[in-house]
Amino acid sequence: MPQFPYAEVAVDAPVRDVRTFTYSVPEGMSVSLGQMVQVPFGLRMADGVIFRLSSSTAIDPVRPINASDPAGALLSQEQLDIAAWIAGYYMASLYSAISLMLPPGFRSRTKAYLEKPAEEALQELDDEFAARLLQQFKGRTGLAQESLLRRALGAEGSRILDGLVSRGVVRRTWKWRGSKIPDSATIDSEPSQASEPFLIPSPHQAEALTSINSAISQDRHEAFLLQGVTGSGKTEVYLQALARCLESGRKAILLVPEISLTPQMLQRFRARFPGRVAVIHSRLSQPEHRRMWWGVHQGQFDVVIGSRSALFAPLRPLGLVVLDEEHEWNYKQQDMEPRYHARTVAMRMAQASKAVLVLGSATPDVVTYHRALTGRRLRLLQMPYRIGLSSSMAGVRIVDMSQELRDGNRSIFSRALQDGLRRVMDEGNQAILFLNRRGAAGIVQCRDCGHVMKCRSCDTPLTYHTSPERLVCHQCNRRSRTVARCPSCRLNRIRHLGLGTQTVVKELEALLPGVSSLRWDRDAADEIGHDAILERFASGEAQVLVGTQMVARGLHIPSVTLVGAVLADIGLHLPDFRAGERIFQLLCQVAGRAGRGPGQGTALVQTYSPRHYGVVLASEQDYASFYEQEAVFRRVQRMPPYARLLRLIYTHFDPGRSQREAERLGRLLRKERSDWAMTEVDVLGPAPAYNSRIRGRYRWHVLLRGQEPRLLLDKVLDKVALRDGWVVDVDPVTVL
Repeated sequence: MPQFPYAEVAVDAPVRDVRTFTYSVPEGMSVSLGQMVQVPFGLRMADGVIFRLSSSTAIDPVRPINASDPAGALLSQEQLDIAAWIAGYYMASLYSAISLMLPPGFRSRTKAYLEKPAEEALQELDDEFAARLLQQFKGRTGLAQESLLRRALGAEGSRILDGLVSRGVVRRTWKWRGSKIPDSATIDSEPSQASEPFLIPSPHQAEALTSINSAISQDRHEAFLLQGVTGSGKTEVYLQALARCLESGRKAILLVPEISLTPQMLQRFRARFPGRVAVIHSRLSQPEHRRMWWGVHQGQFDVVIGSRSALFAPLRPLGLVVLDEEHEWNYKQQDMEPRYHARTVAMRMAQASKAVLVLGSATPDVVTYHRALTGRRLRLLQMPYRIGLSSSMAGVRIVDMSQELRDGNRSIFSRALQDGLRRVMDEGNQAILFLNRRGAAGIVQCRDCGHVMKCRSCDTPLTYHTSPERLVCHQCNRRSRTVARCPSCRLNRIRHLGLGTQTVVKELEALLPGVSSLRWDRDAADEIGHDAILERFASGEAQVLVGTQMVARGLHIPSVTLVGAVLADIGLHLPDFRAGERIFQLLCQVAGRAGRGPGQGTALVQTYSPRHYGVVLASEQDYASFYEQEAVFRRVQRMPPYARLLRLIYTHFDPGRSQREAERLGRLLRKERSDWAMTEVDVLGPAPAYNSRIRGRYRWHVLLRGQEPRLLLDKVLDKVALRDGWVVDVDPVTVL
């Protein structure tokens, strides 16, 4: 009998919180903590991970584990503990949290097969159907994958097959693929010697490095917020801190909001640490992703760089975790369970590993900055000045576009921006034009009846795109042909309203005939790639780069002397308490792209809201004043950091059911709030979400606000389980 004959297994099943299921370990099977297994679950086989081993159980009978992964344990006890914390904190299943740490391609490893029936067993069936069924097993070893078999037989055939399976005429079995380790995990062909030397740090860089390196050298956990203006040299601080970490015999993780938008940073790290850097992100092909993951697992790499999923790479021992641009909401997983925030999980991981955590940003998240100011386990380090040739910040000017209209200027470019573009062309420099909306027009409307073209699946106006000409939904990506006649009144007075990056390019070419330009948005990147666009612009192939928020992140091109925010108002008036903060952060980042060379840079911010404090203080690059004003607003509204939020979203294809279910939960929450006198928790809603329908599903939400809103929800869940269709979002980054 095994030393531990019973195992607690986290099963791939839709259950909430830290719940496991008990199985017995068969004679002759060797299992360990963190090992993947195949277990019977209901009428099917399911993947699972051994979470705990025990010598006894009160459960009787106990079903046995069916198979174990020959690769052995993939996860450490520390990783299992982090997964348990993620599942508990974000109210997700334990397996979904563990799956963040498993190798690529681990899902769909258990497949159901049907055994070939004897021909005499099918005599009761129609001869044609029996022949079709047997044909599916031709050339196989007596087994056919069930999902493929049902697809081949069609709906009616699948119904007949169910009856055969239930009577035992056709038997079901399962096959399971264990972890397959690639032959070689190394895919880089980098130089063996570092090609980029360390730079002499400025006084503020040196001060930050002294604090960070002291904690690294002492193997002491400490968390820092590194606030440095754009161009202040945060990347060099990361590089030198990482070098100290590697010298101490430990390893490091660097997270960036989106790896495809930071090729220049990636090049610097690979040049500084050749052959030691693994890159992990969701856009890698699965074979490449698997080789990288196993290379890290086998100790071939000391540094992992990537988007939020790279946080869970099997890198041990961990000594340093860096989150660059920590304010970016890309660090929050919003579209699937668990809906974790990489910054929050990184804090927990660094603490458990006694590693150093560095959060870097020119415009920190208000909640993060508040924590640093109040000394809540986060120490503030500041770098207030640019370094090198670009030692002075770009001069920023706000342009009131309503005044431009009153003065007779109907162009999307203000007179100041027109003059600035001409000057850039004359001097042989480069410019960036920023507009946070792709396409050509945001609304397609009939001039006669006012009908607006909307997506059939979403409550969202379709965006007009050119090259190729089409209408696109920016929620579900549904595409349709353009229309010449209104589908409502049948007249042909269709007009295109609003701006997009394609329109900016067209207007730019009309303003400056012969100008060379590039567009950098999702559409252009899908067509020719992020790296190709950046390389072409950096090499001087184009004079003007027009783009969405992609152009705001991480670009260091010394020849860019002018940045124009074509319309800074997009997103400013959304019904989200973070709208002002996001506009401030984005405008500061955009302005920071100008003046990184020896010449003085200029940024022009065009807006119809020239007195909004987010716009005004962004033009002054004054984060401290912005924080003070934003903190007053948050305190009055009882929003983070002065309270916590928990958002509950219900979606359903039936609009009435969606509303009724949201109202039902709202009543339950208010009743428990009253019964337990939990007046410190507010129940806001239910109400339709800002996008009330996405992909055919109607959306209602309820918001809980307070110091511990989870306590109220737990009171309800003790009595009533959430029905299918509910999503729980802990610490949401948006309430739209």
